Amino acid sequence: MGNFEEKIALAVRKELLTPEFIARKGGRIFWVKPTTAGDYATFVAEHPAYSDGVAAVYTTVDAAVSVCTASEGDVVIVTEGHTEALASATALKLDIAGVRIIGQGVGNSRPTITLNTATTTTVPVSAASVSVENIIFTANFADIVSVFTLTTANNFKIDGCSFKATAVDMNFLYIVDTDATTSNADGLTIINSKWIEVDTADKSMVKMDGDNYDVTISNNFVQLGAANNTASLMAIITGKSVFNAQIIGNRVFRLNTDTATGAILVTTDQADNSGVIADNFVQHADTAGELLITASSGFGTFNNLASGVAGASGYVLPAIDA
Repeated sequence: MGNFEEKIALAVRKELLTPEFIARKGGRIFWVKPTTAGDYATFVAEHPAYSDGVAAVYTTVDAAVSVCTASEGDVVIVTEGHTEALASATALKLDIAGVRIIGQGVGNSRPTITLNTATTTTVPVSAASVSVENIIFTANFADIVSVFTLTTANNFKIDGCSFKATAVDMNFLYIVDTDATTSNADGLTIINSKWIEVDTADKSMVKMDGDNYDVTISNNFVQLGAANNTASLMAIITGKSVFNAQIIGNRVFRLNTDTATGAILVTTDQADNSGVIADNFVQHADTAGELLITASSGFGTFNNLASGVAGASGYVLPAIDA
């Protein structure tokens, strides 16, 4: 594996990532400790302070991010089983460019970050090239507007994360909400992630409030409560467009009975969008005027399979060009 990013991914999987390994590329590694006190004592003993006086171990993700240096390849490792709760829009700020936040563990042993207290609780992202990987985010309040709120956040990436409710009527409306400034969310990438909630207020994985380029939403699983004419993957607001999009290989289960105006994957009112929407599988419940993407969107569509009938295999939608 010659690519440094691939080497980091391999090291994380094998739990061999060390400060010395990261230092080869100029960055450092900062740890977010296990939640229990007993684990903490052992963990701190194994991860002492760096020679420059910056501690290696922190109690929250925000504390670890705050000591990172922009664009130096710093990595925050969040330990298996770590939990923390956010109660505002300032409790966790992703405001240092180029930082990777990587959770350890598999399934429910991954770190869990819970958003609660108010609908405005969110994780603001205001720096470029930040990534969040292998972490569970849970909603512990009704209709939390968005997990992540983006401003000046080019190339923000979510990889291998899960989003879910803690109980009935606890939910996210969106996973990512951008701002209205053109190109502030260029390069947005959401891959290999899951959003599973049953609330009928759930809206879209992405709310796109501005014109943006190079957006990727691929290989995700989305299962949401029925909300007619609500796009599951991306809602592009009135008058805005997305260019060079890749919306590929997603699996969507949402039993909307009406998709004719809001579509079920992507909603837009512009015809100048560009990019490819392909190889998505969709189960819905509209047997009349089913629509995956708003008509005349400008996107190219290939081999998307959908069905509005339970137990039936999907057929190509939109129809194959004759």
